[in-house]
Amino acid sequence: MKELVVWLIHFPTGTVAILAAIVAFYYSKGSTKHKKAGQIFIISMLIMLISGGVAGALKGSVGDVFLAALLFYTVFTAWLTVRHRQPMIGIIEYLALAYIIIFGLVAISINPQSDKVEEPALFMFYAIMSVIFAVGDIRNILLKGMKQTHRLARHIWRISFALVWAALAFGDKIIKMLDSTIEQLPSVVVIPTIIVLCIMVYWLLKIYKGKAILLP
Repeated sequence: MKELVVWLIHFPTGTVAILAAIVAFYYSKGSTKHKKAGQIFIISMLIMLISGGVAGALKGSVGDVFLAALLFYTVFTAWLTVRHRQPMIGIIEYLALAYIIIFGLVAISINPQSDKVEEPALFMFYAIMSVIFAVGDIRNILLKGMKQTHRLARHIWRISFALVWAALAFGDKIIKMLDSTIEQLPSVVVIPTIIVLCIMVYWLLKIYKGKAILLP
């Protein structure tokens, strides 16, 4: 069952998401083509993450379930940041904040000695990231929505955070298809990750220099 979920839903939607992200990163932020590619990316990523969480649960991997839950939040809030033309705070923003706080508390409470916990250190990472994201959400709520430049930067870095993990997962699946290991083919996961980070830095610099088209 797990393999069916991975190969019929998780992997295909992840591939679509990565391709859509490439298109979205290429076009100016706020343009019609960027928005259309972004919509495809968001939908594909959310489906991919839900299926990834289900596959992780079927496999009995607590780490996979937590990662899917965290990335679902980052993709959703990245979309939430730019869903309106003007900064706006509503009940969804408060629910998103509650979600990431609960996520962090659960991550801290996980027993690292449990047989289902493969990488205990990852849960500390999840907890730290939940604090960082929660601080950003609180700041956004207190300011009643950030200025366009900051909104766009928040949108891009949260999308990029999810994309890095998507690229790692995509590379891992390719390696498995080739019946190899990460140690034998490190470039398959390293190169896509570096590309995503470079693109993220490029657009963040462009945004803060005022050279990117902002949200209409």
